[in-house]
Amino acid sequence: MKKAENQSLTTWSGLDVSKDTFDAGICLLSPNNSEPLELDQIPVSSFPRTEKGVKLFHHWSFIQRDKAGLEGGNMRIVMESTGRYSLELTRWLNKELPFTKPAIEDPKVISDFIKSLKVRNKTDKIDAAAISRYGAERKPKAFIERPVSYQYLRELTRQRTALSSQLVAARLRLKEMKHFKELINIQQGVVDSLKLAMDKLKIELKRHINENKELRESIEFATSVPGIGELTAATILAECGPLRFFSSRQIGAYSGLAPAIRQSGTSLNCSRINKRGPSELRRILYMASVVGVEYNPKMKAFYSRLISKGKKPIQARCAVMHKLLILARTVVVNKTKYDKNYGLTS
Repeated sequence: MKKAENQSLTTWSGLDVSKDTFDAGICLLSPNNSEPLELDQIPVSSFPRTEKGVKLFHHWSFIQRDKAGLEGGNMRIVMESTGRYSLELTRWLNKELPFTKPAIEDPKVISDFIKSLKVRNKTDKIDAAAISRYGAERKPKAFIERPVSYQYLRELTRQRTALSSQLVAARLRLKEMKHFKELINIQQGVVDSLKLAMDKLKIELKRHINENKELRESIEFATSVPGIGELTAATILAECGPLRFFSSRQIGAYSGLAPAIRQSGTSLNCSRINKRGPSELRRILYMASVVGVEYNPKMKAFYSRLISKGKKPIQARCAVMHKLLILARTVVVNKTKYDKNYGLTS
């Protein structure tokens, strides 16, 4: 009977991930104690952030659950996003412990949760214990890694943005140089090399899109929306991944463009975008909104209507950005081109 009860329980392990190591805490629950443990009661240990370290963690976690009489139960893993480090660790965990279905959560959400525990000190081990508590209480969904084609697309678009910024800075620096011929020649060489790198990147970006049927078709549908060009469509796909994984509400929240209402008594009543999610996505959508308001009659009418209702220009602009993103998702998911005769709702 005890083993059957144990199998219905889920033990949560929280990982605090850094470049070279990860600290793991296990929030042990038992049939007689379904409440999460206090942080100082949660066993914690440190491991190298390698495939060997994952194997050591596997052995250690089994021993800890065995001590608590939970060897027959399930175990899930949760960690906060640390970019490449958490992604790489998740792949190793899925290979060694696929049943744990690792979850990767927003660092701000976990940070706010830890603050709610009123922890006075901050160490890697305390964070690992607190993250395991977060898993036990919130039970986050497993992380689903986006396809490799979308991962590479994101690297390409982000590299393009980085090179573009460097090129603008290099050109401005060149304009400031009015004397010293040798120095001007050196700076011109910097500008030329950046331009060459940009040209090569554009070719690689186009090649990657053309050779991937899903990306090619998705961009074709998205660019049918007036205001969304190829680079905007590619960036949306790069930052969001396959759009079929999102509902309209979810993609609005993910982009950080969904309004967050702040209301308290009579002294506070306002709304603003929450700015969560990729800033690169909002940047490219802002540029798209400028074009959309200029060349898309329906988007221009939508913008003007918001202004006439008393909205500030930046609020109306954000609403247009949100509308463009929803439209892009709709045409891509439905595999249809934008119909200019289809009415937009406010």
